[in-house]
Amino acid sequence: MEIIENLQKFGLSEKESKVYLACLELGDSLASDISLKSNLPRTLVYDLLERLIDLGIISYALRNNIKYFQAADPKELIRLVKEKKESLISIMPELQKLQKIKGTKRPKVEVYEGKEGMKTVMNDILRSKVAEFLAYGSSRSSFEIIPAFMEEWHKERIKKKVVMKILYNNTKEAREKVKKKQESMKLTNYKFMSIDLQSPTSTLIYSNKVVLQNWTKEPFAVMIENEEMAENQKRYFKELWKIGTK
Repeated sequence: MEIIENLQKFGLSEKESKVYLACLELGDSLASDISLKSNLPRTLVYDLLERLIDLGIISYALRNNIKYFQAADPKELIRLVKEKKESLISIMPELQKLQKIKGTKRPKVEVYEGKEGMKTVMNDILRSKVAEFLAYGSSRSSFEIIPAFMEEWHKERIKKKVVMKILYNNTKEAREKVKKKQESMKLTNYKFMSIDLQSPTSTLIYSNKVVLQNWTKEPFAVMIENEEMAENQKRYFKELWKIGTK
């Protein structure tokens, strides 16, 4: 299942992934063999094979007017990814121009759902190349939701020398986290607000973005990209920091 999940991230559907894997394992094979191996109807397999042929990861040969299908070398998938990346890079200047109206970027509001969405938001902080980001409001740790990812993320943050300035809600859990997560707390300035409230919601401020995060079992984040709002939030954070305590 892990292989299929990763092939889906590559861009294949679950059924396309099953057909590709069956063909890869069987070698030169008939559609009927692939149908049995993938446990999919033969008529559907033919349609899926046509799609995979169009993508360039399945080929066929005619022998006595019978089609024998063969999966391309798995390394071909990497080549396709590189081609897609190069295509995007080539049109990036034009895409960025479309973001702008009269020289000003459109205000953007984006929603990120699930654990993968939260990872995307956290990685955006490091990609933004800021020297410092601000955070406040949460008493619930992201380590509860995506622990392994956050361990690696903090290592990368520290490696990039990105300072985290954070105001925690004044809870027992938040204070224990500060004590236990010494490695992750490097390059971190923190204080506690006079709010003894368990809350899964936090606010991040960096660059020209404000992100509202909800660290529940089904986490999500709302990213607002707006210079004025970001500046207002930075001023608000500055005032909260003055009254925060250790």
